[in-house]
Amino acid sequence: MRKVFLLLLAVVLFVECTSDEAVPAIEKGEAVSRTLLVYMMAENTLSDFSAYDLSEIKEAAMLLSGDCRLFVFVDDCTEGKMPSLYQYHNKDGRLYEKLIYCFEDDVCSSDVGVLDLVLRRVVKDYPTKNLDLVLWSHANGWLRSQTNNSPNRTVGIDNGSNNRYSDLITVTMEIEELAECLEALPIKVDRLMFDACFMQCVEVAYALRNAVNWIIASPAEIPANGAPYDRVVPEFLASDTSVRGIVDAYNSSYDSSRDGGIVLSVVNAGYMQELAGVTRGYVLKYFGADNKNDYDGLFSYLPGGYDTLSVKYPFYYDLNSAMRSFLSAEEYNVWRAAFDKAVPVLVTSKVNYFLSSVLGRLCVIDTEECGGVSVYIPQSQNTYFNSHFVTTGWYTAAGWCEAGW
Repeated sequence: MRKVFLLLLAVVLFVECTSDEAVPAIEKGEAVSRTLLVYMMAENTLSDFSAYDLSEIKEAAMLLSGDCRLFVFVDDCTEGKMPSLYQYHNKDGRLYEKLIYCFEDDVCSSDVGVLDLVLRRVVKDYPTKNLDLVLWSHANGWLRSQTNNSPNRTVGIDNGSNNRYSDLITVTMEIEELAECLEALPIKVDRLMFDACFMQCVEVAYALRNAVNWIIASPAEIPANGAPYDRVVPEFLASDTSVRGIVDAYNSSYDSSRDGGIVLSVVNAGYMQELAGVTRGYVLKYFGADNKNDYDGLFSYLPGGYDTLSVKYPFYYDLNSAMRSFLSAEEYNVWRAAFDKAVPVLVTSKVNYFLSSVLGRLCVIDTEECGGVSVYIPQSQNTYFNSHFVTTGWYTAAGWCEAGW
C-alpha cells in the first residue's frame, strides 16, 4: 500500500487530549451496538461547509441513545487548528463534546494512513458490534481529476496549505487503498456513505465489494451543503436503522430545493461480483470495440462532459440506461434482476433535476432511465480515459478486456 504519510511519525503525533471538564461518556472497552465515524477531509474549498455540518451533527447528537457512539474527525482550514477526533453524546438533555485525540502537526487527512490510524483508534478503544463510516470531501469517482495531479479513483482533497481557495496541489485517497485499509480492520464496515460527488459508480462499488456491506452515495454531483446531518445521523444510529431510512432522510431536504435536487442510491456490495458476471456476457455481445454504437441518447450524470475530449462522450453514463438501450427485453429482465439485488434502493428528489457545478447548469433526471449507478463506456475517441479505465477491477470482471478494449 502506497503511503504518502509516514505511519511511524503519525503514531508519535497522534496524542490523546483531555478536556477541562470531566465528561460523562460510555467508557472505553464497553461495547455498544453501533458506532458512526464521520471523517471530514475539509482542508479545501469546502472548508466553510464543514462547520455548518458539524453544527448539524451536534444537534443530532442530542437525539442519540446510550447504546451507540458518534465520532467526528475534522481537518479544515481554520488557522492554528490541528486535525482532531471528537466524540459527541448527550447526558440528561445536555450535549457533550469530548476532544479525544488531536494531531500536533497539520497532517494530511486524505492520506489513507491517517484514516487508518483514526479508524483503528476508534475500534480498539471503543468496541462496537457494528461500524458505519461517512467520508466527507470532494471526489471524482473512478475518474482522474482534471484540475490536479491526483491519481485515478480518488476521494478526498487535502491541499496541505490551509487555503480555502486552492485544490490544485493536493493529496487524494485512492479507492484501492481505501478498500485495502477497510478490509484490514478487525470489524467490517457495515454502511459506508460518501458525502462527495460522483462516488456511486460501478467501478468504485466493485473495488469496495469485499470492504463494506453497503455503499450509500450519489452518481452525480451533490450540492456543497451535502447531507443534512441533523436528519441523517439519527437514522444511522437508530435502533431500527436501515439504509432506506438514511437515503430518505438525506433526500428529504432537497425535495423542494430551488438549487437542484440529488440522486442517491444504495449498493449491496455482496452482489457486485454477481452483477459483474451477468454484465460480462452483454458487454461482449453489445459493447465490443468493433461495435459502432451511438450513445448520444443515454442518460448520464455529466452530459456533454467538461473538456474537448468529452463534449460528446460523457464519463458517467447511467448503467441501467446503457443496458436498457441495447439489450433485448428478455436479456434486460435477466440483467435487471441482478442489478436490483446489487442496487436495492434508489431515490431522486421531487424537483427532478440536479445541479452540475462543473457544467454550470441544471441537469434533468430521466426517471425512467435512471438506475442510480454510473458506468464508463470506452470509445475509440477517448483513448486517454480508456487507458485509465483498463486499470479498474471492473474492466476485467465485466469483460471489457475480452471485448477488445
